[in-house]
Amino acid sequence: MLLKISKSFLYCSVLSVLVVLNGTFFPFIGGKNYFYRAIIELAFIFFLLWWAFEAPVGEVLARMKRLLKQPLFLAVSLFFIFFMLATVFAFDSHAAFWSNYERGEGGFQMLHYYGFFFLAVLLFDRKKDWQWMFWASLAAGIGMIFYGIAAAIDFTPMWRNLLRPGQAPPLNFIGPYFPGGAPIKETLIERLFASSRFQGSLGNPAYVAPYLMFSLFYLAWLWVSEHRRTLLKNISYGVLAAFFSVFFLASQTRGAFVGLVAAIFVFLAILVMKNQVWRKWLILLIAVLAMLLGTLIYYRQNDFVKKLPASRLFDITLNNQTFQTRLWTWNSAWQGFKDRPILGWGPENFSAVFDKYFDPRHFVPGQPSETWFDYAHSAIFDYLSETGILGLLSYLAIFGVFYWEWFRKKFNSGNGILLFALMAAIPIGYLVQGLALFNVLPIYINLFLLLAFACYEFRPHADKASQDKI
Repeated sequence: MLLKISKSFLYCSVLSVLVVLNGTFFPFIGGKNYFYRAIIELAFIFFLLWWAFEAPVGEVLARMKRLLKQPLFLAVSLFFIFFMLATVFAFDSHAAFWSNYERGEGGFQMLHYYGFFFLAVLLFDRKKDWQWMFWASLAAGIGMIFYGIAAAIDFTPMWRNLLRPGQAPPLNFIGPYFPGGAPIKETLIERLFASSRFQGSLGNPAYVAPYLMFSLFYLAWLWVSEHRRTLLKNISYGVLAAFFSVFFLASQTRGAFVGLVAAIFVFLAILVMKNQVWRKWLILLIAVLAMLLGTLIYYRQNDFVKKLPASRLFDITLNNQTFQTRLWTWNSAWQGFKDRPILGWGPENFSAVFDKYFDPRHFVPGQPSETWFDYAHSAIFDYLSETGILGLLSYLAIFGVFYWEWFRKKFNSGNGILLFALMAAIPIGYLVQGLALFNVLPIYINLFLLLAFACYEFRPHADKASQDKI
């Protein structure tokens, strides 16, 4: 019972993305962090109680010995150690460990991410455990989206009609309606997909797309690994995939869009190499997708393309202002790295680097411009400047070990090939989007969840099969 309770708290931890506390300085950040930390701590407490009172003698020790034989677990642990060392020797160790209300991503938070990863690898030793975890993650994704839909609807006219019939225009979900009684004619569809970028319960559209990219992976894994796929199940999975994809596009996040495209092409390329029956059709599909995407990007200034939903995704160029500010910020990170190359300035200390090596081109007189950054807006440059060469190399080593384990993994024909390709594709999508975005709680949760799942997936087949029979 205690073990089940600990697992249940781990399932609930992914629901932290739904927490929004209006009473905090940063409603979309603080509540999520507090909830997540409390849930992980409770999961760890019940794990210790299970170890003390219910676990068979030697069970936990045997599980831990098994962990130490897994290269990916050791790689993640090494990154965690260097991250914490960078916290200890930081420019501002207090900020590095505790962070602040706006971010909350210091060493204290990393302790909880690693605790989540450790418990997931240690306790989730059956396929059913991961199915429950993925379904919990999908439920969190659905809730995140519905929060954003509800936020786009102003219910004030509805309540006014209930209290004083006829005093306010009725709320119209499809046709023009009047938010808050103001004379702004706008459909709900336009409000969700045209006039603003969708941000759900995450508070930032840049987080929505990478979060949903992981959700699509979980959904695809559940779909492909389904033993009895009836027509109704296939329709249900397909509808949910389309639902996630629509709001992925509605966030209009170019970095994540490029990451998803890269993941799709990697997935299809692996299938081309492994499936001779569908090879010609897959090559044709890759060519069509490449031509379509290339055409939309090339004609991004065309009026027709501009009128397409989420047309911002196709405005991919090295000359736009957003990319230029990234380049200037990355240069600041590089200069900071040269000052402290071993363990960097410490987590959550990039603002000191940015201030010291501020590029005056950030300030454009008479125009809206960003003149302060607390992150380098790139996972690579963030880890380089904040955790030094040891932190960055250990971070990259995680994915080196991942693909080394992936390459060694045996796979069967049919669904096994699809799962094999899926496992290779999702880290590519994450890494590509991470070139232009930093890691925060919604992304970190999914990253460590993916790595914990990979530790399970890369275990010897006989070991996994024996646990699934229990």
